[in-house]
Order: sequence, then structure tokens, then C-alpha cells
Amino acid sequence: MLATTAAARSLLRASRFTTTPATTVAVVRSFASIEPYSDYGKSVFTGRVADEYLKKHGSSGDILKDPSWTASHSDTVAKAVLDWAVDRGANTYCHWFQPMASSGVRHGQTGQVQNMMMAFNRTTNDIEFDFDGKNLTKGETDGSSYPNGGLRATHTAGGYLAIDTSSPIFLRGDTIFIPSAFVSYYGAALDEKTPLLRSNAALSKHGKRLLAHLGLDIGDQDVISNIGLEQEFFLVPRDQYYRRPDLQMAGRTIIGKDAPRGQEMCDHYMAPPSLSSPALACMQEIQDECWRLGIPLKTRHREVAPNQYEFAPLFGLNTIQVDQNLMVMQIIEEVAVRHGLAALMQEKP
Repeated sequence: MLATTAAARSLLRASRFTTTPATTVAVVRSFASIEPYSDYGKSVFTGRVADEYLKKHGSSGDILKDPSWTASHSDTVAKAVLDWAVDRGANTYCHWFQPMASSGVRHGQTGQVQNMMMAFNRTTNDIEFDFDGKNLTKGETDGSSYPNGGLRATHTAGGYLAIDTSSPIFLRGDTIFIPSAFVSYYGAALDEKTPLLRSNAALSKHGKRLLAHLGLDIGDQDVISNIGLEQEFFLVPRDQYYRRPDLQMAGRTIIGKDAPRGQEMCDHYMAPPSLSSPALACMQEIQDECWRLGIPLKTRHREVAPNQYEFAPLFGLNTIQVDQNLMVMQIIEEVAVRHGLAALMQEKP
């Protein structure tokens, strides 16, 4: 049994048979092909994808390696991003941020205001594309309703967004997502990303100073922090989920009796995924969506508790890993619905 159509296509591509009128003979197996996974990372504006579109505008993907492109080449990058987005069927963009205190509260745990990359001519009633460097690199929205110390004066109520150049732009559906930092009128962090970026800058500055005292000069290179964020979650039947107000409101068990036992036997831990339940097909579809976004979910397995599972990606730069993990959780929740399941993100409910 093949859990997904992607698996069926993969098997079909891997099969090589030749037929004669009398019999069917299997030929020598060819080398494994990476073709079934050629869509990996196609929805992320980085690497070869970015280089291809930037070259059409007289530049290359190398300019993205220097954060100063936001001041010197923002219009060029915006034109390339627009071409890429339109070719992929997108017409909308948003500055994608992580509001402070949103953890476990909102779907996706992120904030965004989606705007069409269009201008509307009131004279001719025509429409045209409208997306330049200013649209790409910064934005403004309401910041007064986020935790900000109660500063709600009208002239300081704005929240200001700036692109995070350490994390790549990605595309999902008809929308491109621009990872951003979110600050108040006075520069106070209104999000979880800004403190991380400030910590990274401090780590690099003082890490280089320490290395210099130890006799190691790394020049213009930065000291960086890599992490690998594994994601545990529960998959429960959706009809049973709707019978549990605690699961719906809190995402974890609050009412009811304790489990008859804890982790004494661990009979679920790392057991073979069963094809008799929708869990494996759900996880395969989650991986498929994540791979298109360049999220390397390499590992999947059953966790200790009944109905508990885990994904683990390859490690990477902390800002990228955090952004990818937030999208992984959103995709898990959305894909689970299509399989008649509800996903709970609490690791130990």
C-alpha cells in the first residue's frame, strides 16, 4: 500500500521494465534518481532559485550574502522576487513576524498583513504590478495592541517592520512571506525575532573578540549559532478532539483521569508506523509540503506516548530554524485536518 501519490510516482519512476510478446523481463536496475525530489526548495528565494532570477536583472545570488543589499540593491532584488513570485502563481506579499507572547495562542504563532503586489489605475481602471525595494525591505502596521508597555498615543501607535536578511523569503500558495523584525515607534521589540537578532550580533561581536585573544583572527566572518529544532506532536481523531474542550482551548489535557501508566513500557516509542491509520500518510504529506519550502525534515518517528510523533530537521542557522519550525507547526495543523486528525503541539500534555 502506498500512503501518498508522491510515493506512487516515486515508485513508478524507479521501475524500469521491458516487455516482449512472450514474457516480461526486468532489466538491470538503474541508479537511484533524485528527480522525484526536484521540487525541494523551489518555493524559497535563495541559492540557485535566487541566482536564476537575479541574473535576469543583471545581478546574481551573491549579493544576498551581504545584508547591505537592502540599501544598495533593494529594487533589483524586488524585481527578481516579483518575477519569481508571478512565475509561481503568487500575487500577494506580507512581512511575516513573530508577535511577542503569541506562543500557543494563535494559529501559526505568527503575524502578517497580506497585500497584493498590484497598483490600481483610477483613470484607466487598469491594474499593473507594483512591488519595489521599499515594499520588500520595510513595512508599517498597528503596534498598539501588542505588549508594548501601554504606549498607545496615536502618533506612536505604529509598529515597524524590517526584513530579516538572515532568513530567506519563501512562497506558499499565492503569497510570498518576507521574514521580518517588528519594533515599536521607539525601537522596543514587539516580537520574538528582534531579541534573537540582537543576541546573535552580541554573540558574534564578543565571540570574535574572545577568539582574537586566543590568537585566532577570523576576519570578516561572523560567529554564528546553529540549532536543530525537532518537533513533537500528537495526532488524535478529529471527532474525538471536538468532544474535548480542554484540547480545543488549551491544546493539552486539563480534565480527566491520569493515564493508567506512564512511560514504563514505551511500546509506542520508535515502533513501525502503521499503514492501518492515517498518521503515516499525514506525516508524508507534511514532509512533502515542507520540502517544497526548503525545510529539510529528514527524520520522522513515533514518540513515547500513544499517538505521539516527531519530526527532526537537519540543523541550521538559528534564525532560519526558528522560522522554519513555526511554519512546520502550521503545516502540521493544516495537513492533519485533511486526514481527519487534530494535531496538538504540546510535547507533554
